[in-house]
Amino acid sequence: MNEILLNVLSCVVTAVIIPLITLLGSKLIKWISSKIDNEKTSKYITEATTIVLDAVKCVFQTYVEALKKEGSFNKDAQLIALNKAKDIVLSQLSEDIKEYINKNFGDVDTWINTQIEASINTLKNVSTKA
Repeated sequence: MNEILLNVLSCVVTAVIIPLITLLGSKLIKWISSKIDNEKTSKYITEATTIVLDAVKCVFQTYVEALKKEGSFNKDAQLIALNKAKDIVLSQLSEDIKEYINKNFGDVDTWINTQIEASINTLKNVSTKA
């Protein structure tokens, strides 16, 4: 009787438990991978947007503000300011972040331009509400 029970339990383990462990193992691996990817994504996006925002603030403080006081902040000056901010961002982004942006958002230059413009808009809206 014990022998039959052991054989039945062995079959149950083989037929049910082992595939269940395999399934749970693959689910665990996917979950862990998603957490790692999410943390990595969060880190890259946070770092990149901080760099952009800091570059915009820096260019505003060192370049734009003085020109605005003089009343000479025109379209040409705006383009120069954009390029100054873009140069700062490109010099500070790591190759890993550039690769991530390129892979997930397309062209790095286009992404940087968009983020700079969005940051300027955000800063203008915050300053007009203050």
